[in-house]
Amino acid sequence: MENSSPRYDRVQVTLHWLIAAIVFFMIGLGLYMVELPKKWELPPGEESVRAFYFLLHKSMGITVAMLMILRVVWRLTHKVPPMPDTIPKWQQRAATTVHAVFYIMLLAIPLTGYLQSMYSKFHTKFWGITLPRMAEADKLAREQFSEIHQFLAYLLVVLIVLHVAAAIKHHLSGSGIFDRMSFKR
Repeated sequence: MENSSPRYDRVQVTLHWLIAAIVFFMIGLGLYMVELPKKWELPPGEESVRAFYFLLHKSMGITVAMLMILRVVWRLTHKVPPMPDTIPKWQQRAATTVHAVFYIMLLAIPLTGYLQSMYSKFHTKFWGITLPRMAEADKLAREQFSEIHQFLAYLLVVLIVLHVAAAIKHHLSGSGIFDRMSFKR
């Protein structure tokens, strides 16, 4: 089926797939790293690799936040292609709502992760660069932001499943929606 539906521009497509790839990796990494033993849980002389994965997760989270800010700015300054008239209005509203929630979540999750890290006893590092501490360690605040961060991450997984299911449905129906966010021209 020939698609005459307008497409997102290359910057929007690139940001979409880059952020998606990082987020997929981070979900797996987040689930893996929290199960790693802490240093004091290991036999004497064994080194924990837990800190490495946590630092990687934090750096990637801050990177996602920066890319999302760029994406928001780009979205505010560049038109979004209209959906085809063949898509029912309720689906158009649902898609608009889901995209808005994605934007909020992909800014809120890195923020809560950063605050969780800020209130821990460890410094926050961004690709090896120690970021200034803006708050003293506070166990209760760290635990609260940790719970919020984890809840939002699980909620994001649900949202991703819905988004992917809708994309597959539209791809199989030949509506052209899926192609709007593809690299093919």
